[in-house]
Amino acid sequence: MNKLVSDATKRNWNKLNADSSTKLTKRANKRLSKKKILPIEYLSNSDNTIFIRNVISLFENNNWNMENMIYSFGISLLEKHNLLEKENVKKILKEMKYKKIKEIMNLEIPTDECDLLGLIYQAIQLEGEKNKKGSYYTSRKVTDNMTNDFDFAHKELFLDPCCGSGAFLLSLNNVKPEQIFGCDRDKIAVMIAKINLLLKFPNYEFIPQIYCLDYLNEDITLNDGTLLSEKQFDYIATNPPWGAQTDILSNIKEIASGESFSYFFVKAYSQLKEHGCIRFLLPEAILNVKNHKDIRKFILEHTKMASITFYDDLFTGVTTKYIDIKCYKEKPSKEIDIIIEGKCQKNDIASFLETENNIFCILSEKDSEIIHMVKKKGKYNLSNSIWALGIVTGNNKEKLLDNPKDGYEIIYTGKEIFPYVLKKGKKYVHFDKSQFQQSAKEEYYRISEKLVYKFISKKPIFAYDNTKSLFLNSANILVPNIHGMNIKTVMAFLNSELFQFYYMKLFQGVKILRGNLSEIPFPEIDEVIDKKITNIVDDILNGNESKIELLQKEIYDIYNISNEQKKYIRKCLYSRSEE
Repeated sequence: MNKLVSDATKRNWNKLNADSSTKLTKRANKRLSKKKILPIEYLSNSDNTIFIRNVISLFENNNWNMENMIYSFGISLLEKHNLLEKENVKKILKEMKYKKIKEIMNLEIPTDECDLLGLIYQAIQLEGEKNKKGSYYTSRKVTDNMTNDFDFAHKELFLDPCCGSGAFLLSLNNVKPEQIFGCDRDKIAVMIAKINLLLKFPNYEFIPQIYCLDYLNEDITLNDGTLLSEKQFDYIATNPPWGAQTDILSNIKEIASGESFSYFFVKAYSQLKEHGCIRFLLPEAILNVKNHKDIRKFILEHTKMASITFYDDLFTGVTTKYIDIKCYKEKPSKEIDIIIEGKCQKNDIASFLETENNIFCILSEKDSEIIHMVKKKGKYNLSNSIWALGIVTGNNKEKLLDNPKDGYEIIYTGKEIFPYVLKKGKKYVHFDKSQFQQSAKEEYYRISEKLVYKFISKKPIFAYDNTKSLFLNSANILVPNIHGMNIKTVMAFLNSELFQFYYMKLFQGVKILRGNLSEIPFPEIDEVIDKKITNIVDDILNGNESKIELLQKEIYDIYNISNEQKKYIRKCLYSRSEE
């Protein structure tokens, strides 16, 4: 169990005399989950839910061997399609050293599922095992969308390097089996993919070119005598493991993050023919999370980005949203198609160079115009400021009180942070750094003036504190250092609609991160403007919230923002829900 926990987390638990097994049990640690989850999105016909649930019950009640069970369902399907007497089918089945389960052979099984075997396999696996392997099979709707423009009329070749049970392979149209290649490290998935291809091409005598191997670390000799790693493909499409454990590959020097899907993309791209197309289904986090900067940089420098498609659906049991990125092995272009809810808009790829981490931000022409107006005025930033994290108690339930007590003081959370002001605190804590899992230096909490901001938010929300108060880790601390600006003036800019718009458009996440805040460019202002803004902020802090609109106007005027642009900014800010 301890292998699933970082060294830093273990040190913190040891510091608090916490038992790691207890902590793991209390946490929603999916890698330890013993649940089985039916992947609703993978069903072709929702009426088959009852059948799948009955299969799960049979599997559990009879203690069947998983491989034998899947194999038996495969034999049953092949028999229903009159394929068992074909020589190529016999040869493939002979290689599968599994046993038939008689009870399964007598079941009436549905014939309207695109991938019945893959569906059963996903349904009977433990959630923890699926999470460790990053194994979540892609729905037919998504695979069809990702492969619908692949043309195989001129003997083009296709590869899925993480093929699972063959979802992408089954979506290919007007293709012959000799044009299809796939591999996966899961031997059961490979067995399913082979059977699925036999079912897909009932009139062909062929041996499926599906191989059980670790694409990142292993190789295999193909029927033509070449190595798989030497083969070049016209099309590569897949849903690779996300965040799965993998050995670091020293020969893929472009990737330093250790993220498995990044390794898969770089290696697959190396096997793409000139003008070939690669399309990967990836977590939406690839667009803006700092850790994925390396793969974004690789894509920008080596590929012609064609499109990013956003999907509304989720994998059952997974809260991560996903997108697909489509690229060609050609010179980079200037524009990319952004497809949201089936609607396509053009996006300037130059916008992906706007931030230090090459965030793939989706900007319209109006967005870019306003952002460049802010950048043009920029002269300073927050990189030389003081930053501090809120306190991580390690056990809020025990260490935070609802009522005051001797030796305890107010501790604020992100919920009490509103633009400019703090609402009344509701929790009390005894400040003892030795009893906290994580804490900043006490001097940062006790400083005479500081700004505090919500950590979980789509846009910056800063409040002013001169009470030397403590803050929980849902809030972070900033003591700004901007030349010629009072701390209250800095807060006015950070809370302004213009800066909120700038942050939301460029960084596009639900966390307010220090690195992103440090990139926001502040203008140079004179002493008169600084004093004027500070005085307005004082009025707001004293309860005159009507002055907020005046403050917005002062900042808009510094940048010469037009009325039309103001309306657009406000539409973008206030038509989206805040967390």
